[in-house]
Amino acid sequence: MKLDPIRLRLPNLLDLLLVSDPAQIQWLNQHEHVTRALDPTQGVLHRVLHRRMRDDLGFRGELLPVFRARGDVRRAQRHKELEVELRELRGMPGKERDLISSYVSGQKEVREIGEAVQQWCGQLFSGRYKSTLETYEAGKLLAGWMSAPPWKTIHARLSGRLNRAKAVLEAAAEHDLFCVHATSIGMENLARTVRKLRKAARDEDQQLLSADAVIREYLSVPPAVVRGCTHDIDAPFLPSPLTPRTLVVLLVGRAYVASGDLDVAFLSDSWSACPARKVVPEMLRAVWHAAHYDEAEAQRLMSSINSWSRLWHRAVS
Repeated sequence: MKLDPIRLRLPNLLDLLLVSDPAQIQWLNQHEHVTRALDPTQGVLHRVLHRRMRDDLGFRGELLPVFRARGDVRRAQRHKELEVELRELRGMPGKERDLISSYVSGQKEVREIGEAVQQWCGQLFSGRYKSTLETYEAGKLLAGWMSAPPWKTIHARLSGRLNRAKAVLEAAAEHDLFCVHATSIGMENLARTVRKLRKAARDEDQQLLSADAVIREYLSVPPAVVRGCTHDIDAPFLPSPLTPRTLVVLLVGRAYVASGDLDVAFLSDSWSACPARKVVPEMLRAVWHAAHYDEAEAQRLMSSINSWSRLWHRAVS
């Protein structure tokens, strides 16, 4: 189903484009004049979001990878390296993944599954990574920063909470900003997915679905990504051109729900593709399979106990 773009314009105040059609998202994201950088002189929203990207979520003048331009050579090179490194891990069997599997199957209760998810994400970058409740809360703060209401961001800035969260995450990541991104913005979407899988595992109808079908149904993806325009752009699906005042919002979450396509969720066919687009679904498939194995083992154990109980009662009766 084709999803028409929505454009909201108020002269000299606002020019906002909302796009949720996968093909249109790809067209815009690949256009040379559509950029992650936002010009703060082009409007109030541009100014607010620019500050959040560069000042609030910046680290000593450096941007998080998710906000860096396509022409950033270091970003592009590190993305290529990470794609190879993460592809070789294939879901990384280990105690973190096992704990997540036990949580999904209902075999284990944990204080906060987000800690285990963050630990798994951090271990992709370094075997020394250690997640705590403090690092998880810091990661959640950064993950929700771009969409947080102003009164929350103002309080977090003035109270020093934002700076403390950044310091905690950077120290845990050993100053690797790609790891900081993975253990904050990336981690929180994965944690939401794991919580959904736990609910799905309790539903007998959902238990019959394949791992791929379950992932397509329950994967949490970023609701939106924001882009600016460096020049006027004539898009074939718009009646009037985009301008540098246009704030482009790519509604990735809505596009994914409509398509069920993992390439849409991870923007795989673009320069800004997530390096973890292979390893995350692989881990989730492994978790779902392991969770069902644990459940089946538990059912077989209970069946054996019940059988022995019936035999015992017959023997003594």
